[in-house]
Amino acid sequence: MRKPKSKNAFSWKQAAGVTMMLAFLFFALLPIIWSFILALRPENRLFEPIWESPTALTLANIGKLADSGFPKALLNSFITASVSTALAVVIGVPGGFALAKGRSSRKFLASWALLLLRMAPPVGFVIPLFILYLNIGFLDTWWGLIGAYMVLTLPLVVWSSWTSLSQIPDELIEASLLDGATMGQTLRRVVIPAARPGLVATAVLAFLLSWNDFFFALIITRSDTVTAPVAIMNFVSYASVDWGSIAIASIVLTLPTVPVIVFANKYIVQSMGGAVKG
Repeated sequence: MRKPKSKNAFSWKQAAGVTMMLAFLFFALLPIIWSFILALRPENRLFEPIWESPTALTLANIGKLADSGFPKALLNSFITASVSTALAVVIGVPGGFALAKGRSSRKFLASWALLLLRMAPPVGFVIPLFILYLNIGFLDTWWGLIGAYMVLTLPLVVWSSWTSLSQIPDELIEASLLDGATMGQTLRRVVIPAARPGLVATAVLAFLLSWNDFFFALIITRSDTVTAPVAIMNFVSYASVDWGSIAIASIVLTLPTVPVIVFANKYIVQSMGGAVKG
């Protein structure tokens, strides 16, 4: 017979696991903690050890950021990311539903096309988009940036919603159609509510992808519609780097995503375990 494991051995393993988890958590939070320290330090003491002058704190960096063009850039980021995500969901979810439940023989080709679009580097799209926008006057406009973001998010939304909607039982859709509902009504009232966790997680990923974009915004925007990730570059010059403003700007850029993640947390967890339970 095997000897039962002692409680002390289990507690040691548990303590070691908790210690490793806390160590990894501290390692992940270290850049955020350092950003907070830089955001509140005077310019002449930015790289001085915090323990040498722990009370040397200032709010000047916050005022400097408020007086710059960063608040407008933050608004531009929110508008373009929100609208592009909404349009990608409105267009992509029906597309994913058609691929999930349709009987077309070309679904295999469509799946590979979506995967290639998702994996293609952004530099492959930005030059044609730039030439197109230059000819139609879409450079430095919200709609031009929204269209560019949809190039990033639409393949992701279609692919992810295809996976989520494939879990919907065919019997549920057939029952709705037999009750007299149209295909559009079935999609809105039956399919989307049943697959809500996966679709919410998809929308959150699409929003974060647009919110954090730097490359498209750098090429397509100029001054009127510059986004927050690009606006941070204004604190870097040939003569100096305003590290305090960059630190507080990075914190401000991160804060709007926190409530989005908190709101969608339960849906993301549910989508990992399966959107539909039989």
